[in-house]
Amino acid sequence: MTKQEVLPIRFFLGLAALAALLIQLVVIPSAGASYASAYPEVAYLALPTVMALVVAVVGVEMAVVAAWQLVSAAVAGRTRTNQSTRWTNILTASVIFMAVLLAGVFAYIGSIASVGGPAMLFGLLASLTLIPVAFALRCWVRGWLRGDAVDDRIAEGRTISTVSCHAQAQ
Repeated sequence: MTKQEVLPIRFFLGLAALAALLIQLVVIPSAGASYASAYPEVAYLALPTVMALVVAVVGVEMAVVAAWQLVSAAVAGRTRTNQSTRWTNILTASVIFMAVLLAGVFAYIGSIASVGGPAMLFGLLASLTLIPVAFALRCWVRGWLRGDAVDDRIAEGRTISTVSCHAQAQ
């Protein structure tokens, strides 16, 4: 990886980290307080929801840190090490952690608290969709670290499954 390739990636990752911090520390708490004052009948949901969403953003921040470490490993030429595999697993686990936490929030608010209606169902389904996406991302990152031409296989119309990805990684 050249420096010209790394700079935009690191810029985006830094921007994503700053945005996650801003969302975590400012946007989510102020939105929770605003909704609690606007809808006093469900104000009891504000604190647990805000806390869960703030913790979910930690998953995003961990994914950004893992991506930064993987880019650093690629620059240093350490892509086939256990450390790179560990950061790939951390990236996957953090996305899954965030997805499960969001799914729990949407399920609780939509089902148990009976608030939100179809939007909560959509949020639940969208957050659960992130789990297979995380495994596909893991497959893609492992292929990228090994130097496989995943894009070439896609261009040729061949399918790539996480099963074949796992078998290739062995």
